Amino acid sequence: MSKNVSDQLVETLVDAGIQRIYAVTGDSLNYVNAAVHRNGKIKWIHVRHEETAAYAAGAEAQLKGLACCAGSSGPGHVHLINGLYDAHRSSASVVAIASTIPTKEFGMNYFQETNTIKLFDDCSCYNQIATTPEQLPRMLQAALQQAVHKRGVAVIGLPGDITNLPDRKSVV
Repeated sequence: MSKNVSDQLVETLVDAGIQRIYAVTGDSLNYVNAAVHRNGKIKWIHVRHEETAAYAAGAEAQLKGLACCAGSSGPGHVHLINGLYDAHRSSASVVAIASTIPTKEFGMNYFQETNTIKLFDDCSCYNQIATTPEQLPRMLQAALQQAVHKRGVAVIGLPGDITNLPDRKSVV
């Protein structure tokens, strides 16, 4: 079975020691959630609100050193903000996955489009968006390193349509 970008994302998080992803299931995070369940070495902790996800990840990072949360575009991103500010200002190493709208819809006033770079810039030490499968491995590694070494929040913008594309490492 060939792996997709979500599988690659989850494997990298597991290799970094992430044990849980705090998030709300749905929309552009569905493929990531499915990859978590396929992997079996990491848990998807479903919360009722993304703000709770960010606060939970911040608390876990304070206790264990590194944690992860996720939110999908529009309200999901905005709801992460308070918890990510808290994590960043308290030097908690958090990786936040900001799942976004499909790449073909960028800049088209798509329903619930947010600009993750502008939105998360003030509450993060790393903030980038992967728009191709080839970008994710290096960006995710950089995000993990920045979160740990700078003791802050690293945000990876990840469009939902990218998450189901084949992992370029597994394509023959």
